[in-house]
Amino acid sequence: MLLALYQPGARMVALTLDQWRLFVQIADQGSLSKVAALRDGAQSAISRQLSAMEKQCGGRLFHRTGRGVELTESGRQLYPRVVAWIEEADALSRDAVRAVDQPAGLVRVGVLSSIDHEHLSRAYDRVRQLHPQIRLRIRDGVGAAVSEWLENGDVDIGILMRGGGDHRRRESTLFAARHLLVAAPGDALTRNATVPFAALQGLPLILAGAPSAFRRQMDQLSRRLGVTLNVALECDSLQFQKHMVMRGGLYAVLAEHAVARDRAAGVLQAAVIVKPSLTRSITLATSEVRPMTLACREVAHILRNTLEEIGQAIGTR
Repeated sequence: MLLALYQPGARMVALTLDQWRLFVQIADQGSLSKVAALRDGAQSAISRQLSAMEKQCGGRLFHRTGRGVELTESGRQLYPRVVAWIEEADALSRDAVRAVDQPAGLVRVGVLSSIDHEHLSRAYDRVRQLHPQIRLRIRDGVGAAVSEWLENGDVDIGILMRGGGDHRRRESTLFAARHLLVAAPGDALTRNATVPFAALQGLPLILAGAPSAFRRQMDQLSRRLGVTLNVALECDSLQFQKHMVMRGGLYAVLAEHAVARDRAAGVLQAAVIVKPSLTRSITLATSEVRPMTLACREVAHILRNTLEEIGQAIGTR
């Protein structure tokens, strides 16, 4: 490492950090022999190093006396600046080590809108507590949007919903998501714990619009079973879907975790769809086009631990 020194009316001088450390040590000790002893070297070697420094500077830094050495006027002017430079260099080195060891920087996360905000806020709290140098940017949306953000490199981490064979290379399952037929409280069809898929025949449904992987799955399954789906409203907004169902008269097919809080509050009623069941995976994927930094790995770890709690709560992990 070089530290450059400039004095008005003089040329630019660049000495290594070790040379400037030697300058300060000689000034503090006032004796080449003492410095040689501290460095476990020969006095003649220290003298040669000092002469080389003075030659580079174009003048004397020390007066040689019978009692040792003392700073010249130029040396006295330089001394406090050199000490400050060395302290700054040492601080920079310490900060660099901390930066390598401690995760820091911006991590972009794309999340399904069905993920409960309480779990996301818990993940945020854990990130702030464990890694205060990490900054989070969170976006939520439907699965197709989150997948597109991942593919484009707009996010580092994505929380997705996947079918059986849709997994990517850098992706792991968090929990299984059963799908329910969701209705307003008091609905007779969803009063029982389960409802067969055939019961969806003719029901006024709210479904996500195409293109949607889950919509394709619903359409394919209904054709195979000979069930006619009556799509009364296409809607990609989870909150609006739930709002319309609460008004009564419409049904939605939603993942269990997306309505867990609403069912507990008694504002929605739901039954698990069976014969066949509709189960997909909630996964955590990392970008294949952005670098996987230490900060990204730590945030992914915290998200994984936090969101797996959803599966444990609904008993489908």
